[in-house]
Amino acid sequence: MVQEPVSKIGFIGDKTSIEFFRLFGAAIFPAATVEEAGKIMESINFDDYGIVFITEEVFDRELFSRYLMDKKLLPIPSLISATGKGHLIVDELIRKATGMKDGD
Repeated sequence: MVQEPVSKIGFIGDKTSIEFFRLFGAAIFPAATVEEAGKIMESINFDDYGIVFITEEVFDRELFSRYLMDKKLLPIPSLISATGKGHLIVDELIRKATGMKDGD
């Protein structure tokens, strides 16, 4: 019986927020700035990953839009989140996926 390869899961963001996921076998890529996150994303092969999560502090929708289009990058709130930007992005993606309109 041939087993299908399992895609990896990655996390990009501040080390405090992503270190925990190493315990579950996820690849972690510490980044403190948008620029550092950009360099990381250019260096990894997204074909090897089912999904890569990125904390909102190092996420820039305009710069990273091509990764969003491939549905390989998902912004998430971090432990140090203060802006709520990650929550809004996740809410927007859920609404799109479920066909919900604003105010539903």
